Amino acid sequence: MADPKPVRLVVVDACVLINLIHVNRLDILGRLKGWEFVVPEQVSEEISEPGQVRILHEAFRDGYIRKEQSTEPAELGVYAKLRQVMGRGEAACLAMAHARNWMVACDERGRFHRECRLKLSDQRVLNTPGILLLAIRHSVIDAEGLSQNNRSTLARAPGGQMQGAATQAM
Repeated sequence: MADPKPVRLVVVDACVLINLIHVNRLDILGRLKGWEFVVPEQVSEEISEPGQVRILHEAFRDGYIRKEQSTEPAELGVYAKLRQVMGRGEAACLAMAHARNWMVACDERGRFHRECRLKLSDQRVLNTPGILLLAIRHSVIDAEGLSQNNRSTLARAPGGQMQGAATQAM
């Protein structure tokens, strides 16, 4: 019997979580076989709109995502340096992905994207459209399952084009 395919670990930033909450598809993160999505505490704290907080807590409870804490000195050191040039959530995601050799899911551009290229490769970066593409490829959703309203919401989101790992992963 063959060993099961290894799990790909992905650190998720608030922008991706909020985009998936907006289209009512946060469940996708828990339904992608072979993938596990984690949320740093700093990211969880960035989500403050009551309805979004409720949905996020339900996703933790239902096991779609799990909360993760940074405790290793090397990871905390990378976080401190990144924190000087970006927000708490983005810095926590990138530090965790870098230190643990995981992937990162974020729709931010600019400084975050430049730092990702320095610390990770493009194959270790996902965005919201990339996650939806993975979900389609893994038969979690179908393209018809995204309503026109959901598609236009995602098209307006930062990073509205697929990037990195989603174009490589199957």
